[in-house]
Amino acid sequence: MIKALILFYLSIKPTHGYEIQKFIQVSGLDKWTKIQSGSIYYALAKLEKDKCIELAREDKIGSRIRKIYGITEKGREELEIALREELGKEIASVGSDKLFIYTMFNRINKDEVKEIIKKHIKELKKKYDYWTYWKNMKINKNSMEAEIISFDMSISSLEYQIKWHEAILKDVDRYIDISSKQEQIIKDIDFGELDEKAEINDLEINQRIQRLKEEIVNNPQNAKEKIDELILMLKK
Repeated sequence: MIKALILFYLSIKPTHGYEIQKFIQVSGLDKWTKIQSGSIYYALAKLEKDKCIELAREDKIGSRIRKIYGITEKGREELEIALREELGKEIASVGSDKLFIYTMFNRINKDEVKEIIKKHIKELKKKYDYWTYWKNMKINKNSMEAEIISFDMSISSLEYQIKWHEAILKDVDRYIDISSKQEQIIKDIDFGELDEKAEINDLEINQRIQRLKEEIVNNPQNAKEKIDELILMLKK
């Protein structure tokens, strides 16, 4: 998912690795998914080698040089491919990267999103039926508890994956709208300008930041005012 996230960000505006890293930290993605901010630079180097992104310029910040990258046409194509692939994956564990994919939905066609999800739901239901069948075949009064739990875990996981995808399908227009509004936040806020030494650990500040983000998404008419307030909160 890190590849898709970087390409998504650069499809909005050219930027450097540090800004994407700060966005991941501020958004909390490194806390509840497998995406780690430290993997950004490795991914950027690979994407540049694969000609999905290119060096736009180098900015000197004090004694440091920041490389500003832009997305290429190949990168835009790879973004769509990556999103399609991720959309068709199972949610394999707690904190799956896929749980926030809807925040990037505005980069692929809505009808295609719905088609992929419907196809994936069918595949999940087949697996659900398969695991249920074999549980009924293998589990009896003499079965070990761990064996029973193993079946229950798999069946329960598939059941919730089906529910999750059905919920996304039901509200796909709203999720695309959320994706568009997140894009606007990324356009308006330079996360790379935040204090590099600042740690966003204060619970109250974190809660206020999350509330502001929700207000921006849910009340676009007040977005400018709320974005300005969010910028001030992030710089504290």
